[in-house]
Amino acid sequence: MRHYLYLWHDPAERMLVASGIEFKDFIPALGEAGGIVLRKGSAGTPRKPAPCQALAQQQLPALAQEDLYACGSHAWADWRGAAPPPLDGDVAAALAYRAAPSQRTGLAPLQNRFLAFAHDDGWYLKLFYAAWDDAAAFLAGAIPPALGTPDLAALAQGSDGYWLQDGAVHVELKTHDIDSVLNRRL
Repeated sequence: MRHYLYLWHDPAERMLVASGIEFKDFIPALGEAGGIVLRKGSAGTPRKPAPCQALAQQQLPALAQEDLYACGSHAWADWRGAAPPPLDGDVAAALAYRAAPSQRTGLAPLQNRFLAFAHDDGWYLKLFYAAWDDAAAFLAGAIPPALGTPDLAALAQGSDGYWLQDGAVHVELKTHDIDSVLNRRL
């Protein structure tokens, strides 16, 4: 994790937007997952989506050590169960962000809790979640106390964005324009 965190929540979309969270920060939250389905790089085209790969739980620490920032964009969803799920069109569409909003978190073949879209690992993250409790537990474990402790109950309401740095939590605008926030704050 970086030395700052920008974070906001859209409860209607069951979505968190963040800057300062990297894939490696998810490893503890994925402890119950069988693994993840990963798409590195571009999403491809509707006729030829980018390939996805299934990675088992034991492969995740090695993935966390890779330079995912160098991939540019990547997307992943966790899965439950011992065997990798079939990588069908619904899964590929969800990882290409072409799925309907209702399909972004609850992909039946995966029984997933999270669906993440990242650009430049650690710079921009859009995280869809199936249940707020899973998202709150992830955040509680992923945010170092040295950054500050956000009020997760207030975050759940989704009214404000937050900037955490040097133990202080500041109210911030909710935006997908991460550069505008970083240019003001850093």
